[in-house]
Amino acid sequence: MNKFIAGLLLVCLILSGCTTVQSLSTGTKTGAAVGAITGGILGVVIDSSNPWRGAIIGATVGAAAGGWIGQKIEGRESVAKSKEDVAARAAKDAAEMNSAVKYSRVTEQGIIEDIIATPSNLKGKMRTVTVEYYRDNTLIATETHYVEV
Repeated sequence: MNKFIAGLLLVCLILSGCTTVQSLSTGTKTGAAVGAITGGILGVVIDSSNPWRGAIIGATVGAAAGGWIGQKIEGRESVAKSKEDVAARAAKDAAEMNSAVKYSRVTEQGIIEDIIATPSNLKGKMRTVTVEYYRDNTLIATETHYVEV
């Protein structure tokens, strides 16, 4: 039992030196928790002759793998959300200023994208805004947003 406690403390010491829990993203924390639980259970089953050792090794490896996977998944989601946020922000700014706005960005592939939002009709508190997407100066899509002002 003393070896188990010493091993557990050693693992905690090693992992605590990497980063603080507060600085980890939600995806990383969730992935690490799921990975640790799954790895611990699998470790007990695989190393049935010494279940404590299997649980510790499985939980450690599972937490590391799960945290890495959770961080990668959350990173992809934030990229997708940021694309939507740029268009929504452009539409909102255009509606509030009653003036066309243009935002530019460079994709991960190095392609230049421009978003141009142009306000038009105002009906009550809702302003119609046309959002155009350009890629390398070529129009690729057009959307209509209705923004409350």
